[in-house]
Amino acid sequence: MKKLLLILLCLPIIGFGQETFNVINNSKSKGLNFTITEPAGFERVDGKRPNILYNWLKNRGNFTNRITISISIAELPDEMKLTKEEWIQYLKFDSGVKDLTSGANNVNQEKYIVLESYPGIMFNSTQQTQRIDYERKTYNKTVFLFVEGRGLTINMSVSTESSLKINEEIFMSMINSIIFPDQYN
Repeated sequence: MKKLLLILLCLPIIGFGQETFNVINNSKSKGLNFTITEPAGFERVDGKRPNILYNWLKNRGNFTNRITISISIAELPDEMKLTKEEWIQYLKFDSGVKDLTSGANNVNQEKYIVLESYPGIMFNSTQQTQRIDYERKTYNKTVFLFVEGRGLTINMSVSTESSLKINEEIFMSMINSIIFPDQYN
């Protein structure tokens, strides 16, 4: 009984220090409101590019060990504004997953997913990036959701394949915490 009581008392401390973050009426969110649990040990910074809402950074000053999780939202072009049912058909039963990942480099583990009843895709990829005179290879895990005429992208970028595997649980926990509250009104 004492062990159970101790566990229950420590549970809030063991809760990984994560906090829920609300994105409500943000000008960059294109009218898409959601909540997400922030990863412990990461620093949240506003996105500098037009569609990037936020970046969560770990090891910010160390390019070889940096972990970046970013969220971006874009309004879909008219030809991609499909109904939820049309997206499910295209992604789950037709060639949608392959079509949408064909432009990424070294794609693997691509698959159809559903999050909060919205269809999407998830995949891993690699990319060579260059910043001024520094070049590096990045390993990425990407989730792309189709939510009411918008594309929501959540991407984790790391410097090594082992770092991608090590941090995948943090990323998936963050993804699974997303709630779109407007759909419940």
